[in-house]
Amino acid sequence: MRDHKHVAFAAALAAAASLTTPALAQDEYVQINTGIDYSSGDYGDTIDTDFLAIPVGLKYQADNFYLKASISYLDVKGPSGVIPGDGGVNTGPGGAVTSRSGIGDLWLTAGYSMPIGSSTWFDAVGKVKLPTASEAKFLGTGSTDFTAQGEILHSLGAVSVGAYGGRRFNGSSDLFDLRDVWLGGAGIYATMDKVMLGLDYDWRQGSTPTSPDISELTGSLTFELSQALRLQGYGYTGFADGSPDLGGGVQILYRFGQ
Repeated sequence: MRDHKHVAFAAALAAAASLTTPALAQDEYVQINTGIDYSSGDYGDTIDTDFLAIPVGLKYQADNFYLKASISYLDVKGPSGVIPGDGGVNTGPGGAVTSRSGIGDLWLTAGYSMPIGSSTWFDAVGKVKLPTASEAKFLGTGSTDFTAQGEILHSLGAVSVGAYGGRRFNGSSDLFDLRDVWLGGAGIYATMDKVMLGLDYDWRQGSTPTSPDISELTGSLTFELSQALRLQGYGYTGFADGSPDLGGGVQILYRFGQ
């Protein structure tokens, strides 16, 4: 349903993987993560939609290259036809309020980080969304989507700043008039001993010509409990009808092989 960015907290979750920066993680490891995410908003409708996700992710990193897979269990209560993670995609106003749950879409990601200076890195990232979520339950659009994006990160010592931009190529759907969309965002991260503070902004066009854009601000706090274990809490708010009014959650990340 959502790309794990919260599953729009992509930059925050990436930053949580390392208390330096993702681009500085020049080693080999396997990481698993899970948690819980809750949000609520009207998505341009007259009735709120409540959204609960329990994500599970797996990441393999070898020096500058990484692979990720993520999927969520979803529970949604709100007007039928509303898919919160895709910019409030809606088949039309006035749908009956329904409760629906099930497995979300499977996201596969590959990325490669390249130094472009003594303290700056550029990541080339490709993503594929496989439609494992039920289209009939309005848990997903039923389309196979591809995303190509670039990410730049600059370290200022204890503070890092980053930005990203890209294009999402949405596939075809039996229910929705999907279009290809632009996306982008920026973030700032401050490291203090075993704590990282993050602030991220994410924007994406609505997935159909009539659906609103996604526009969200996420704040996160990450604790390094041990060399292998990290705990992250975060909250977010939306500035457009394609985003929830309020949301938040927690993530736990564990690494093997470091």
